[in-house]
Amino acid sequence: MIRLFVALLLGITFFSIYYDLTEGTIPTPKEDSIPASNIVQLLEDTDSIIEEDYVMIEVMPGDTVLTIVERITNGPLPVTVPQLIHDFELLNDNVTPERIQIGKTYKFPVYP
Repeated sequence: MIRLFVALLLGITFFSIYYDLTEGTIPTPKEDSIPASNIVQLLEDTDSIIEEDYVMIEVMPGDTVLTIVERITNGPLPVTVPQLIHDFELLNDNVTPERIQIGKTYKFPVYP
């Protein structure tokens, strides 16, 4: 009787591990897929717009990318912070906002 109980317990354990690894226990929502050609086109459009709309500013002590762009737009950001970071890195050859240096001039995106 004990052998039967242990065999059932092992069977249930192995089945639950298998099910968890293959199917998962938390359902994930289905996302609408966008064709890769549309994504490439959107990125090309974004890159061309970003390359044209920028201003060169020298970084002063206490400045951050966020504060400088807020000064340029005279108010709150019209885009999300991740979008601002992406645009800044595009304009400045992948220089991250955390790596800007006082006294150097960088390109900052201008938003309408």
